[in-house]
Amino acid sequence: MGVDVNLYVEADPNPERLAKAEEFFIARSDLADTDDRFPHALILTVDDLSSGRPRVEVNTLSRYYGPCYERGNWPRIYGAIRVLQAAFPGEKVFYGGDSSDDGVECTEEYLAEVWAHFLGPNGDAYRTRMAAARNTSVRPEPSSTNDQTREETR
Repeated sequence: MGVDVNLYVEADPNPERLAKAEEFFIARSDLADTDDRFPHALILTVDDLSSGRPRVEVNTLSRYYGPCYERGNWPRIYGAIRVLQAAFPGEKVFYGGDSSDDGVECTEEYLAEVWAHFLGPNGDAYRTRMAAARNTSVRPEPSSTNDQTREETR
């Protein structure tokens, strides 16, 4: 199990605005989880229980991307952030991992910082570390007993 995206906008839309925003989001972003078995499942849902402030959350199981956790697809997440900002103009959009209820406000400065990390030398650090671990893993040497047994069974 890993850390998934926590993406939301602080807003308290009426049902009509929420439905329009969801339609807009679905047409322009593939970050949200959709399932043909449940065609009426909501992509955007209103939640005010965790923070006490009304928020519209994107329902997704996409992996989070950020410094020290370079697993998610940052360009795809960034696109979803921009679509959410366009769907709710003037409202604050937040992004983080689902290990916390609260994300970081998606200011231009914050988004530029994440882009700088993504495009920098450590932007793919997780995958680089995993590849290095696979390439340097110690493989056990065949024991002489196993070689002798193989010779005896031939």
